[in-house]
Amino acid sequence: MMHSSGNKISVWRWLTGLAQFVRFPNLVIVVLIEFLLRYAILKPILFGGAYEYMTSLTDFIIFVITTLLLAIGGYVINDYFDIKIDRVNRPDQVVVSRIIAPHAAMKIHLAVNFIAVILGFYLAYRIQSFWFGLLFPCGAFFFWFYSARWKQLLIWKNLIVAFISALLVMLVLLFEFFHLRLYPDYFAEVMGKLNGIFMIFLGYAGFAFLVSLFREVIKDMEDLQGDEQYGTRSLPAVIGINWSKSIVIGLIVLTMVLLGYCQVVIFRFGLEMLFWYFMIAVQVPAIVLIMTIIRAKEKKNFHLASWLAKLIMLTGILSMVFLSISY
Repeated sequence: MMHSSGNKISVWRWLTGLAQFVRFPNLVIVVLIEFLLRYAILKPILFGGAYEYMTSLTDFIIFVITTLLLAIGGYVINDYFDIKIDRVNRPDQVVVSRIIAPHAAMKIHLAVNFIAVILGFYLAYRIQSFWFGLLFPCGAFFFWFYSARWKQLLIWKNLIVAFISALLVMLVLLFEFFHLRLYPDYFAEVMGKLNGIFMIFLGYAGFAFLVSLFREVIKDMEDLQGDEQYGTRSLPAVIGINWSKSIVIGLIVLTMVLLGYCQVVIFRFGLEMLFWYFMIAVQVPAIVLIMTIIRAKEKKNFHLASWLAKLIMLTGILSMVFLSISY
């Protein structure tokens, strides 16, 4: 019985370690973002009933898988380079070296990136855009250099992660845009809608950028001990916790103000349901997050703040459902 129980614990430990390794909750959010962008915005607003001009569901699923593989590759290489720091900051969550050997992690990184690049060029062939295919090997190299080099650059590492979050949103539009060019007549017909669609995507990309940016600084405050021990030039390690708090609060307020402006526009268009959704599901949690940051003193407080930031990201994403209903 003890042996059987021990095996069960070992399997569960391996599975939870794997989920941490690939950042399973983050991958779920990526899938949610991409499918909502397709089915809550592009399908009803841009295509109306002309669904035959959309990318096929099979190609879109391959696109989602490709972006997930790139993300996994990025997470793996990040953990590979952060083994020592993670042993200080998250000793119970270290996967590389504790559950998966470093050389095995590197093999996984290379394998998932290779598959992602192959699938990326397949998608480029499907939409007849070689340049779209180049985005995927560039993305793989981008993640490598971020983990190996750019993470040591003050504030730039935070900006890079935020930029990737925004790019994820725009990549869905880009994929559909290149495919739409294969149908010149319908492309010309919906040309007038593209500006509006672009602005909607830009709004969500900007939201993703800002939320990711202040969440990354919050995570740096949470990880201050390990960063100081190994000389990582994070914002809190260089300018201190209090100034970092001020920057985070400033970014949250900026996000709230910009979202408030969008809410005014939304209200004028008669989308009251969406207006009140943003007020209750995004603005109120943002106020709670500010209060949490002000009071935060210990690692667990910053961990809670990081969780609240992720919740704000999630509720912001889910607003697409209400946009679709309101439209």
